[in-house]
Amino acid sequence: MPLVLARTFLVLVLVLLCLGTVRAADLAGTVVGIAGDCFVEADGKRIPLKMGGEVHVADTIDVPANAKVKLRMSDGSIVSVASGSQLTIAAYSIDADGKRHEATLSLTQGLLRAVVTPVDRPATFEVGTAVGAAGARSTDWFVDAQPGQMVVGVLSGTVGLKSAGTGAEVIIPAGSGASAASGQDPTAPRVWRKAEFNALIARTDLPQATAPKPPQRRAAPQSDEPANPDTPAPNPAPESPGGYNPGQGGGYYTPPAGGYNSAPNGGYQPPYGGGYSPNPGGGYGGRPGGGYQSPSGTGGRY
Repeated sequence: MPLVLARTFLVLVLVLLCLGTVRAADLAGTVVGIAGDCFVEADGKRIPLKMGGEVHVADTIDVPANAKVKLRMSDGSIVSVASGSQLTIAAYSIDADGKRHEATLSLTQGLLRAVVTPVDRPATFEVGTAVGAAGARSTDWFVDAQPGQMVVGVLSGTVGLKSAGTGAEVIIPAGSGASAASGQDPTAPRVWRKAEFNALIARTDLPQATAPKPPQRRAAPQSDEPANPDTPAPNPAPESPGGYNPGQGGGYYTPPAGGYNSAPNGGYQPPYGGGYSPNPGGGYGGRPGGGYQSPSGTGGRY
C-alpha cells in the first residue's frame, strides 16, 4: 500500500509539473498598464487582472466599460485594449530568440491598438472578428469590431483587410483606413483625417499620472514695526526682473517689490512698501507707508 501511494503521488507531481510547463510555454504576454477593473477568463475561471499579471494562449481578456488594459506580448509587441472590449488570444508562438512565428487574436467586440514588433522572416500577426480578419507584419494599427462591421485604421506600415463572407481583400497603407460589413467586400482605403486617428488613440491610451504641483511658498507677513537698522533685513524671493544687483556697494535688489539694496552705502529699500534707506547717512524710510528717515543722519519721523 505505501508503494502504491508513493507511485500515485509521483504521478500527480509529474502531471502538475507538465501542466506548469505547458502553461509557461503558452505565455502570451504580461500586463504593463491597467485602468479600472479588467479580467481574464481561463479554464472556466474569471480572475481580476493586475499589473505584471500574465495572459496565456486561449485566455479571454474582458475589459468592461470605464476600464482599459495594455499588454506587452512575448515578442515585444504592444496591444492596448479599449473599454467595452473582449479579446481572446487564439495563438501566440515565438522561437527561442523571442521572435514571433504566429499571433492570432480574436476580437469579439470593442477596439484594440496593436504596435507590432518587426521580424526578419515571414511571420503573422492577425486580428479576427465575426466580419473578417486583418493582418500585418510590423505596423501600428487599430481594429474596431462593431455589430456587423469592422473598421481598420493604419498609422504606420500596411495592413491587409479580408472579408470573411466574400474572401475579397484590400491593402490599407499608412495614414488610411477601411471597413468591411458582413457578407460584403471591404471598402476601398481612404486617407483618414487626424481627428479620426486621435479619437481611436484617446480610447486606447491609458491616462498618464500627473506630477504633483510643488507647494507654494507663503508670502511673508507684513509688519508695521520699523526694522532694526543694525540687523540686515531678510531678502524676499526675487521677482521679475529682480535678482542680485551689486551697484558699487553690492546688494540684493528686487524691483518693484523692494529688497536689499546697498548702493553705495547699503541698506534695505522696498520702493512700494517702505523700509530701510541709507540716503546718504542711513536710516529708516517708508515711503509711501511711512517710517523713519534720516537723510542727513539727524533722524526724525516721516
